[in-house]
Amino acid sequence: MIKLFLILNASGKIRVARFYEWVAVERRAKLTQDLMLMVSSVEEKGCNFFDDNGVYDGKSRIVFRTYASLHFIAVIDDFESELGTLDLLQVIVEAFDRSFDNVCELDLIFNPDKINAIIDEIICGGIVIETNLNDIVESYRLGIEEPRTST
Repeated sequence: MIKLFLILNASGKIRVARFYEWVAVERRAKLTQDLMLMVSSVEEKGCNFFDDNGVYDGKSRIVFRTYASLHFIAVIDDFESELGTLDLLQVIVEAFDRSFDNVCELDLIFNPDKINAIIDEIICGGIVIETNLNDIVESYRLGIEEPRTST
């Protein structure tokens, strides 16, 4: 199960935060700060997943991928595959790219409803429900079309 999905910019500002397990509001800021420090300290050619080491709950894995100036981070339990989660992050980025024609940080800032709708097409309650890019983009586009009125 995915416990947490984050998108942070290079300076650590939260662009998307989806908590699929309850985390106290007071703890969320510290948690995202600690995750940003962990991710930013990894060398460019370093490993994209590592043990939690007490940052989240001590028994999770942190998987991340950096695209341009955005860090895509997922905290997963031991039943999820790290490589599968890396692939999932790639699917999310490609879905954003197809929906926004080369997504950038400004798209995340000015279109949070669209970003969240795309994520909802992929992850529901911490469970991955769809990974087919064509189905994700098609479902998203059908959801944003204006309802047709009968005349």
